[in-house]
Amino acid sequence: MTLTPLLVVIITFGLLFIITNTLALGFSLHVGQLIAHFFKNWKLAVWVLLVNFVILPALIIGFAVFVPIPGDVKIGFCVVALAAGAPFAPMITRLAKGNVAMSVSLMVVLMVVTLIVLPIALPPAVSAVESGVNVTAWDIAWPLLIFLLIPLVVGILIRLRYDDVAVQGARLLQLISVACLIVHVTLYVTAFWNEFVSAWGTGTYAAAIAVPILGILFGTILSFKDVGTRHACAITTAQRNVSAGILMCLFPFGPRPLVSVTVLAINGIGIVILLILGMEWGRAQARKGAVAEADTAVASESA
Repeated sequence: MTLTPLLVVIITFGLLFIITNTLALGFSLHVGQLIAHFFKNWKLAVWVLLVNFVILPALIIGFAVFVPIPGDVKIGFCVVALAAGAPFAPMITRLAKGNVAMSVSLMVVLMVVTLIVLPIALPPAVSAVESGVNVTAWDIAWPLLIFLLIPLVVGILIRLRYDDVAVQGARLLQLISVACLIVHVTLYVTAFWNEFVSAWGTGTYAAAIAVPILGILFGTILSFKDVGTRHACAITTAQRNVSAGILMCLFPFGPRPLVSVTVLAINGIGIVILLILGMEWGRAQARKGAVAEADTAVASESA
């Protein structure tokens, strides 16, 4: 792929999104509360890890292995399957009036495990679906370390030392990161529109709908007792890690536009589906709350 000025701008905004989003996450984390919450709900966390790094990857990569689709689309499926811990899951969980603390805890755990699993599992997965492509663990690891792990650690350290500054900075960084992601995706779609059109009929857009639906189903099964926890598990499992996905598209698989098209399509459509579903869940919860308050008021008047 020729490095044109437009492509440089696309890459720049993609990296700015990842850095600002991850730094904002570090700014917003309270490490002590996060660890306590994890150990309090460790059984549920283990099941979420099992779904995200065993069951869903087995289904998605298994589909890529056995279905005759272009090799680059198969690679995109592998990236999506193994990159969990979505940065927007807590925001969507808040819209759904779910358990935001649970969503943050699960999202951070999934993100950290992704940093370990992706360099180990992605190279053999890619070799299994497309024999002519060889990437090493270091090819996968170094972008994750520089653009995800380091900003996360820096953000956490700043939060520990300058709590008030970090809390205020997190909101600004979140707005900047969303704006950078919108610019990155818009420019990429504009520059590679023909590839997005050619992806039609390859299973990319079907997967873009199937992946979040599978995540919602498996996440819902994990918790039936509490609505807030159920929504947190479903949303956090259904949304894949767009930051890690973009990094894989920019670096080890940068010369393959169809890989990026697949990853962006699945993540983008998945976010839209979850936003719509999250708002509907939130409205339903608000209606239940209003009915409960009305019933309480009637009961009080009757008494």
